[in-house]
Amino acid sequence: MLKLVYEGSVKRLLERADDPKRLYFQFTDDFSVFDWGKMPDTIDKKGLSLALMGAYFFETLSTPGFFERLKTSPHLNAFNQDFLNELFQSKEYISLCDRGLAHHYFGLNDGEKTFALSDLLQTKIPQNIYLEVAKASVFGPSSKNYGANRIYFYPEKIESPLKKRLIPLEVVFRFGMPQGSSLKGRLEKNPDYMRELGLKTMPSEGDLFEIPVIEFFTKLEPEDRHLSYQEAVLLARLNQNQFEALLVTTRALALALRHIFGEHEIALFDGKFEFLLDQEKDIILLADSIGPDELRLIYRGHHLSKELVRQYYQDSKWAKAVKEAKRLSKIDPSTDFKERCINELNETPEPIKADKKCLIDLLYPVLASTLTGKNLLNSKEPISLAELAERFDHAFKRTVAR
Repeated sequence: MLKLVYEGSVKRLLERADDPKRLYFQFTDDFSVFDWGKMPDTIDKKGLSLALMGAYFFETLSTPGFFERLKTSPHLNAFNQDFLNELFQSKEYISLCDRGLAHHYFGLNDGEKTFALSDLLQTKIPQNIYLEVAKASVFGPSSKNYGANRIYFYPEKIESPLKKRLIPLEVVFRFGMPQGSSLKGRLEKNPDYMRELGLKTMPSEGDLFEIPVIEFFTKLEPEDRHLSYQEAVLLARLNQNQFEALLVTTRALALALRHIFGEHEIALFDGKFEFLLDQEKDIILLADSIGPDELRLIYRGHHLSKELVRQYYQDSKWAKAVKEAKRLSKIDPSTDFKERCINELNETPEPIKADKKCLIDLLYPVLASTLTGKNLLNSKEPISLAELAERFDHAFKRTVAR
């Protein structure tokens, strides 16, 4: 019997009384944009799609030999060859080639038994499906306001009784700077940041980079706060070897996803990962899950993630009120931006209009079907990405990045 231990805006965490070292992720059909939390709609089969895609990536990336084959991928030809050669010769990458990716995933679970994605029969996909993962300790910060400054204090003692702890970082990789990328504002504010990222020239909107760049943001604070590399190391309490392993693993994973999506003619521009530190084995483990909500994916000019929904709302009165509420809450952090938006600015999100929602409902199951080969729609024949893009052409604006 699974027991609910935590419910977020889009995901539930459950556990079993007889196995306290494992957790079960249940992805829901809810969605969130602009840090709002649960929105008034749901997206059809989103949760099931995310579970199957998460299993697909964990199982694919942990296959021995995958990263060896990645070296010859034509989808990596555009990157700096010296960078690729150095990455491929690193001891961390050689380990990936020999053993595959280390992670916290055990398998899919239907509430009774654990199984691999390949064991899932096309005609018997259960409606309630979980990702079974290793449980880890989470050492979150406390906070206190000093005038207009909210300061976060992370625990000094972080020895996990579970031997695994969450690294409290969102590790972001970027292959370029498409329209809407937050990187543009940071570079405009601090041009020298370009060199910190390893870029030789200042990028323009729409440019692709010679190397994937990595940025760090906080994971356990109410809003994602950008961190320098030095701040990230200190906050996460990583030693030099652990931090270098984190960097190499992130770059290797980013390139792996670039290849996987490239095989389906999907352009991957950026994304984020979460990791655990196995304190007993002293290795980095991929945590949480990989799916379109953590990635910026574009196919024939259209977003294949909740970015599509974000763009649907971005010109609404509510989205503008959210931006203003966040600005005011930075000046006076005593009031949460959501509370300020509702009570002071009198704005809440409206449901998605029916003509757009019927297409958004296809987004996740079509992408999951494309990657996993499991048809999640009721139709006898799966809807292809090309057909979905044609439908999007008539309903949504194309993004500038192609």
